[in-house]
This record gives sequence, structure tokens and C-alpha cells, in this order.
Amino acid sequence: MDQRTQRYFDQHASRFDSIYHEGQPLQRALNRWLRKAIYERFAITFEQAEPLAGKTVLDIGCGSGRYAVEFAKRGAARIVGVDYAKGMLALAREYARAEGVAERCEFREGDFTTAAMDEHFDVVIAIGVFDYQDRPLEFMQRMRERAHPGGKVIASFPGRNVLRMPLRKLRYWMSDCPVLFYREADVRALGEGFSKVEIIHIHSSGTGYMFIGTR
Repeated sequence: MDQRTQRYFDQHASRFDSIYHEGQPLQRALNRWLRKAIYERFAITFEQAEPLAGKTVLDIGCGSGRYAVEFAKRGAARIVGVDYAKGMLALAREYARAEGVAERCEFREGDFTTAAMDEHFDVVIAIGVFDYQDRPLEFMQRMRERAHPGGKVIASFPGRNVLRMPLRKLRYWMSDCPVLFYREADVRALGEGFSKVEIIHIHSSGTGYMFIGTR
């Protein structure tokens, strides 16, 4: 993982987490409008992961724990979140405690691509992670290896939108953080080794994709 990406998310942890805050009515309305895709991929993730009662979940690039805590609240028995940004993990642990699910949420600091891990999970997710992966096929294969046979692998991918892509590239370039974009064919090509693959289009806030793979 590029150290520039790690530094960027560690420095901006609170700002990214604020997207999920309800906040004031105006702020909430703006977030729902300008960042609609973020809420859409959240809904798709849980729709595809259900039923969750008693399941185990691996949340790669867990950030501030918004997905991990929601998995716990929906009945998952154990959630392991992995992230390399200390600032994000601090928020995740605090959020899990506040929501009363800390005993089922474990947050580990590290890079998923190099961290030693032999545990398998019913659901493996990486949301907002492939944006920053320079070796996406290797990353997806490692995700598949962490899933139980028949388990679900769920990931999001930013599309190559002609309007938003250049603006986002510029914004991240100014922060010295590389970011990648995908065509549907690029996402489908990552399904090697899965028994079943479904690609769901996200049309709001520009284009994007959700990858749903069954091991």
C-alpha cells in the first residue's frame, strides 16, 4: 500500500467519518445529495450480505467502523476490521463502544496485502478501498482466500465518469494521494476463481460498481 494513501487517511479521518454523521438538516441534505453513491453502496452491501445473524465478517479498510458496527447491530457474531490509519481505528473503537457492540468488533492496524491472516469469514468486504489499489487482482484474490467456501466477497469500485473523475483526480493529486478508476470490464476481470459474480451499477454521483462474488 502506498504510504501517501496511508498518510492521507490518517490525517483526514474525522473529515471522512463526518460523511456518515446525521448533523444539521442542511448538512444532512447536502451529504445525501452530493454523496448519494456512498449511501447507495452502504445499502447494497447489507442487502447482499443478509442474513447476518451469527455470521463472521472481515471489513478491509474499515475506516471509522461505520460498516463494522452496522454489521454487529444487524446480528453478526464477530467482525474484524483492518486498516492502516491509526486515526480511523481510534474513531472505529470509540464508535463501537458508544453503540454497545465493542465486544464483537475487533479492529486491527495493518496492511491487508501483507498482514498475516489465516482466519476465514462468511462475509469479506472492501468498500472504498480499490480506489487506491495498484494491484487489484492480487488484492481480490487475497479477499477470496479469506472467505469461507460459499461465502460472500463484496467490494466497491469508482467508475470512469467523464466529469467527476478528472475533478477527483485533481483533488487527490493536490493532497499527494493517488486514486484509480475502473471500467465495468476491469471489475469483471477480477472475478477469476469465484463460483458466481454479480456486478451492480451505481449511477448516482457519477458511475461506479459493486462487485458481489461467491467463493
